Amino acid sequence: MKKILALAAVLALMLTCFAFAEAPVQKGIYTIENCTGETVTAISITDNVTGEVLAVNYPEGKGLENGDAAQMTFTIPEGEDGNHRLTLKFVTASGYEGTFGTLSIEEAIINLLAADTAAGATPISFGVPQQAGRYTVYNQTGEKVTLLSLTDNENPDNKLSVAFPEGFANGGWVEVTFYVPKDEQHSLTLHFETESGYQADFTTLHIEEAPVTLLSVDAASGATPISFTAPEAK
Repeated sequence: MKKILALAAVLALMLTCFAFAEAPVQKGIYTIENCTGETVTAISITDNVTGEVLAVNYPEGKGLENGDAAQMTFTIPEGEDGNHRLTLKFVTASGYEGTFGTLSIEEAIINLLAADTAAGATPISFGVPQQAGRYTVYNQTGEKVTLLSLTDNENPDNKLSVAFPEGFANGGWVEVTFYVPKDEQHSLTLHFETESGYQADFTTLHIEEAPVTLLSVDAASGATPISFTAPEAK
């Protein structure tokens, strides 16, 4: 699997923060790897049925560097996937635009390809999902979280950074999926930063499916800045 490097906090990975009580939804979770050979300056996913758009628009001069990855989550109401297809579009620094118009609601690793390596009119390819850790991350720090990242301790180049241009609000939650090679033993380091400048690390996160609650400095138990219990819905 290609390395997944950190994104700067202002170069946002657009994961949706949800309230605790919402109607059931289906989620497409896409780990998008830049294999174009240049910087990607914008990425969008559009619902072909409703026109809803999820977009990452990077500041001028910034973007998703070649070899880096971002994770995007797109949701639709549960049970409505029959006629739903999505359009993935990206733009590179040179002005190249790639469009794939039949993306399904699924979990997938997507490689963005250069114009000269695209197969015909297909500017992307799909990677094979590996062993996955799936985490529902709750913000209970009492303030906005500005950066959240996961790093593979056995392969530090495998790193996924989840940044929020408007901040990850206290009381909100996001879902993050992290891939490592199948049938290997790996642990992760979870790192987060808040708007006040508080930074914390948890260095022994397992590859598993689990809730993860980010705690304030006052609520942290000793040197443990997270808990594995989801907060009660209000």
